Parts: sequence; structure tokens; C-alpha cells
Amino acid sequence: MSETAPVRAGDYVHARDDQEYSRLRHQAEMWRGASEILLDDIGLKPGMSCLDVGSGPGSVMRLMADRVGDTGTVTGLEIDGELGRQALADLRAETGADVRLVEGDVLHTETLPGAPFDLTYCRFFLMHMPDPVAILEKMHRWTKPGGVVAAQEFDFEAIAIEPLCPPMMEFNRLFEGVFRAHGRNLRAGRQLPAQFDAADIGAPDGTRSEVKFLPLSDMAAMLIGVYQGLFASAVELGIADIARAEKFRAEMAEAAADGRYYCITPILVGAWKRVS
Repeated sequence: MSETAPVRAGDYVHARDDQEYSRLRHQAEMWRGASEILLDDIGLKPGMSCLDVGSGPGSVMRLMADRVGDTGTVTGLEIDGELGRQALADLRAETGADVRLVEGDVLHTETLPGAPFDLTYCRFFLMHMPDPVAILEKMHRWTKPGGVVAAQEFDFEAIAIEPLCPPMMEFNRLFEGVFRAHGRNLRAGRQLPAQFDAADIGAPDGTRSEVKFLPLSDMAAMLIGVYQGLFASAVELGIADIARAEKFRAEMAEAAADGRYYCITPILVGAWKRVS
């Protein structure tokens, strides 16, 4: 590894550009069903108030709005103002629910308008946090007695392509290199119960997990998008260059067109707890 500036655990490692925003929306659609099931397990109903921590493109906010209706409220907390404002505009054009946005960094946010909420939720978020237990403690404080704290996080240990696929080895090298260097949690999903307990929320009332096994042709664009979104961070770490990236994209596209390869996705693990 070449000499670089020190890596801070709280740094955002993905790009913030239109290509990455498009990938986030595609990812959200891919896992929409898993989040719908979890929200229904929780019992989200008309008139309830919800908070989505790290709301991103607003995909889960839309699922929440569908359930709480025009008598409920849905608030997103999002550090990326451009992404959050676009999501809010889209939601207000498409739903009758009371949808709101708080632009801010959860690490430096202590109070929120509308708190406490009936549901405080996050997805694909705790794995990026240097202290996920501290975030869950805040989410607990922002939840009404009798309300629910819920999270859905990836466990990346399962991700693989069969049969053996050389470009996947390059993907794993870069992905794991960036995530580990920045203190990201590759096993966040399986650690949710322990983190709930450490945050004094208590053992989850329920958990759900989902994994997909798809033709590589259905996953290649996502894998290439993740690689591209992490490329700048990898260059800063001295573990990537343009020639290697171009070779990866070409080989992954070729493998996707081959027809033999299938991809096991990360496992999406959800957990929820009704708090006293």
C-alpha cells in the first residue's frame, strides 16, 4: 500500500454522484420486498410516525408512507442534502403522507423535530458507522414507549460467484480493502442482536433474513457500480488504478454475458424491538 493520509473511520467511502445515486435506487428496489415484509411484521399502520435514519433516495420512506397514509408522518434524516431534497420532492409528488426531511449528520444530531416516533429505522447504515451502538442508542431515545426500533444490515460473508470467477476476486480485493481500511463492518447484519443488547434496547422481538441467488447477468451492473463507487477511496489507499478498473469492468461484463455464472448476494438481516 502506498503512503496516504490517515483513514478516519467516519469518512464516507462511496462516491456522491449521479451514478452512485442511480445504484442506490437500484439497490433499494432489489431489496424492497424484504423491507416491506419487515415493516408489515412490525405492524406499521395508518396514523403512525416514522423516522428513517440515513434515508438516502427515500425508497424506504415511500414504503413507510404507503402504510401510515395521509394521517401519519414520515421523516428522513440524511446527511447528503442533494440526495435527500430530491427524494423529498419525489415523495411529495407521489404520496399524500406528511413526509419531511432533516438534513444532518446523525453523529452530530441529538434532537429531531417530530420525535419521539412510533418507528425508528435504518437500512444499509450501521455498517458505515464507527460506533453503531451509539447510533442505536440515539434511535432508542427517538422512539416512543411502545414504539419500535428496527434495522436492516448486510452481512457480506456470503457474497460469491459460482463457478469461480476471476473478476469477483478483484471485486472482493477492492471492496474488502476499502471497507476494512475505513473501519466498515462486513458482518453488520449478524451482529444486530448483540448491538441491540449493547444499546440497552434488548434482544430483538424478531429477525428476518433474505439472500438472493441470481444469474450474474442480473448482478453484474450492481457489482460494477459498487466497484466504481469505491474507486476513488481505493485510489487514495493506493490499492486501485485506472488500468485495473478497466480490466475488471471488461472481465465482469464478459462473465455476465457468458451465462454460466450465478451470484449469491450478501445476506440482508433485519431485527426489530418494541421498546418499553
